[in-house]
Amino acid sequence: MANILRRNGLPSSPDRKGLTWREFLSRHAEVFVCGDLLTKEIWTFHGLQTAFVFFVLHLRTRRILLAQATFSPNGQWIRQQARHVLWECQEQGFEPRFFLRDNDACYSGGFDDLLKGAGVEAVHTPLQAPNANAFAERWVRSLRQECLNHLVIFGLSRLQHVLDEYVTFFNKHRPHQGIEDCIPEQFKNVVDAEEQNTDGGCPHLGGVQCQQFLGGLLKSYMPRAA
Repeated sequence: MANILRRNGLPSSPDRKGLTWREFLSRHAEVFVCGDLLTKEIWTFHGLQTAFVFFVLHLRTRRILLAQATFSPNGQWIRQQARHVLWECQEQGFEPRFFLRDNDACYSGGFDDLLKGAGVEAVHTPLQAPNANAFAERWVRSLRQECLNHLVIFGLSRLQHVLDEYVTFFNKHRPHQGIEDCIPEQFKNVVDAEEQNTDGGCPHLGGVQCQQFLGGLLKSYMPRAA
């Protein structure tokens, strides 16, 4: 056995390394959802205030399942958002097994127990290790660079409207290199088409149409069916 391992360039069993964190996430992406919080300063009748945005994405498709804004992300509010995520997963046909999150205090008060009751295990990232939840961090960067940094927002309801518009753009129109330049909402259809050796039902091209979001801040160019 030792000769076989040496011929194939493999170390002995005690020295063999396990999966890296990136490899682990990649192999289990279908059953992983990732959550995080970000902040945004917005204007209100009481002056400048900090709003919090809780969002959750499905790792395999990069689809944003939820993005909700609040001034007070307490434990009760976070648990209610978790329920919405579980309902959304059910509607989308996802069966998550793991919820990747950091160690923010807002998750206290039964958040992990709620997930456990639905068959989902909470996976905590190490302290001060944002790269452990790199996919969520990358979405924060996209949201800020493509949207929030260009807007002065007045009121929480306006912030929620902006988030809803960006999530629609992100899920239905924005291609991603991490999923082979597919659009999150169409990713499953593309994978199914490849497995069946079909073209995915692509329409015949008849020019290009542009769809605008947030007054033209975001644009989507799609082929027009002939």
